[in-house]
Amino acid sequence: MEKYTIPIEKAIELTPVSSEPDNFTNAQPLWSFAGGYGVYGGSTVAHCLVAAQKTIPSDYVAHSLHCSFVSPGNPKRPIEYRVESTRDGKGFITRTVHATQKAGVISEAIVNFVRVGTYSNNGDTDKAGKLEHGRKMPKDLTLPDQAEMNGKGVDGPFEARWGEILNQTSHNLVNTQIRYWVRAKDPIQQSSPQAQLAALAYMSDAYFIGAAVQVHDLQGQTFGTKMAMAASLNHTIYFHHPEAVRADEWMCSERESPWAGNDRALVIQRIWSSRGILVATCVQEGLLRVQVPSEKVKL
Repeated sequence: MEKYTIPIEKAIELTPVSSEPDNFTNAQPLWSFAGGYGVYGGSTVAHCLVAAQKTIPSDYVAHSLHCSFVSPGNPKRPIEYRVESTRDGKGFITRTVHATQKAGVISEAIVNFVRVGTYSNNGDTDKAGKLEHGRKMPKDLTLPDQAEMNGKGVDGPFEARWGEILNQTSHNLVNTQIRYWVRAKDPIQQSSPQAQLAALAYMSDAYFIGAAVQVHDLQGQTFGTKMAMAASLNHTIYFHHPEAVRADEWMCSERESPWAGNDRALVIQRIWSSRGILVATCVQEGLLRVQVPSEKVKL
């Protein structure tokens, strides 16, 4: 595959399909990880969000997105996104998005929006009568300029750097926490929350389900446990503080895997802004099988 040099702001763009109302398609070629199978899931998630955003008033922002991956997409074919108006309320709006290619549906998403002004901005000083708490960004992190550059996906529209792995020597793998730094490679010209959330959604899928495998790595390893098969089944994002997201600044991502079994795994991801604000929580379930070392294979 040729080197992918399209900025993330362009990669998430959609254009209308003239023949159908509330139908859109990708404006730019689709990206996949080197050696990856099918379309990078983060682009599908981001495009579902963008498609839904195009059908609602501009004073609404997403507060959650729930995407199911039905079948792999072909990165060489365009994807169409058909939006259904599921609910239009005074404070909340819901849209259902069907992503299709010639072979049929590849994913479906439900996107929920809230009207700006009906939620508290992070900078509000009047907290009386408001229920508010949030996990703090980890302290004493390895800073991005001191972290190891991740070699995978270097041709993509974002960059990631290893942060650190905590509790890797623990016998209880659910205590292991894996941290990254991630940001868009190019500045995002649009400062609107809608553009920033779409860019965050695009990056949120990078190495996500792989955390369920990483917790099995020995100390000092990076992806030492090799995957024989991996496929995302679903992807959920809860957007907490839309106005605080700057996807072209370093964001801290922390992942942990509370469960794996029956060829499936669950991973939870928390994302903090460069100012330490918890801006999103993500959950993904995937199909995972690992390679069995040759010395363990019985002949």
